[in-house]
Amino acid sequence: MFQLVEKAYKYRFYPLKQQKEILEKTFGCTRMVYNHFLDLRSKTYKEEKKSINYNDTSKFLTSLKTKNPWLKEISSVCLQQSLRHLDRAFISFFKKKSKYPNFKKKRNRQSAKYMKTSFIYENDKITLAKMKEPLNIRWSRKFKDAPTSLTITKENDDTYYISIIVKEKIEPLDFKKKKIGIDLGIIDTITDSNGKSTKNPKLLNKALKKLRLRQKSLSRKLKKSKNRIKARKKLAKLHLYIKNKRLDFLHKLSWQLVNENQVIAAERLNIKNMLKNRHLAASISDVSWKQLITFLEYKSKWYKRIFFQVDTFFPSSKTCNSCGHKLATLALSVRKWNCPNCHIVNNRDENAAKNVLDKAITEIKEKYRGTLGNVSLWSLCKTFLEDPKKATNCESGT
Repeated sequence: MFQLVEKAYKYRFYPLKQQKEILEKTFGCTRMVYNHFLDLRSKTYKEEKKSINYNDTSKFLTSLKTKNPWLKEISSVCLQQSLRHLDRAFISFFKKKSKYPNFKKKRNRQSAKYMKTSFIYENDKITLAKMKEPLNIRWSRKFKDAPTSLTITKENDDTYYISIIVKEKIEPLDFKKKKIGIDLGIIDTITDSNGKSTKNPKLLNKALKKLRLRQKSLSRKLKKSKNRIKARKKLAKLHLYIKNKRLDFLHKLSWQLVNENQVIAAERLNIKNMLKNRHLAASISDVSWKQLITFLEYKSKWYKRIFFQVDTFFPSSKTCNSCGHKLATLALSVRKWNCPNCHIVNNRDENAAKNVLDKAITEIKEKYRGTLGNVSLWSLCKTFLEDPKKATNCESGT
């Protein structure tokens, strides 16, 4: 049974001179509207102890357009979407998922969102509102249905990208009688319960020398000079290169895990607290555990796999997988340890991955024993494939 999902396709495009001018106006206007209402919402709450929501800001936008007629030169849809982004930022802050919203800066990455009413898609060509000619997009992949929305992005190195959202039918992958537990690490990105490990490419560390040289070159340039702008673009280009290589690696790794296994188990890590360790913060950020988990979560939902995360405080490394003996302490530097009970030599990461998998299977069975009875793991997986609602409840380990 297929499911309808929103899928993003990202392409690079090369705007003409007139298109660049319109896009610069759009970025500037959406940034101004975002910053104006962020300031208004903050001041209103501080002075009057009142909260302003999206509907209020949408009403105030009309009067803002009257005072600033140049706001009418771009698509009004982009301005409305800017208000929606601000509202989402506040909702995320109140849910304690992110920090308080910041003001947008001209020198940072710029973006604008267009909805279906603000662009035309015909014969594989996209024409944005206020533009006469279609965008020169470098099509690298094809999609079937018409786009529902799209986002135009200008990176710090002055390259332009378009991200197209399309609703597509996703068919579940063939059933595979395979299960795997993964242990996340720094030296190896993952070590699985089969004893295989995937090395951390350490992309930031490899590019560190170039980053230092380009950062030093930038710091020596005079402010507002043309040479400084060139140096800033060079530095931004290198950062973007590292980011893209990292995303490519994580996409391939997550797809391989989802494609080859029916059940995937991982440990739920408190990465926010782990980043407070100044000795490991750079390495943890570079390996991007959070991004990998995010990819595994949504790809498992798309292709009807079970992805389950065990509790943060589960002692996966300190427990012997053979006999269940638990050590009192285990230093991070210890990569192999002898079990004092059964005398087996345990590889720290492989042992942890096996324990995570066993714990996940136990919790999955206990959770659904009341509704499905005492069935095997594979019978459980087949039931989830047939019943999408039950699959949704289990895939994220919720």
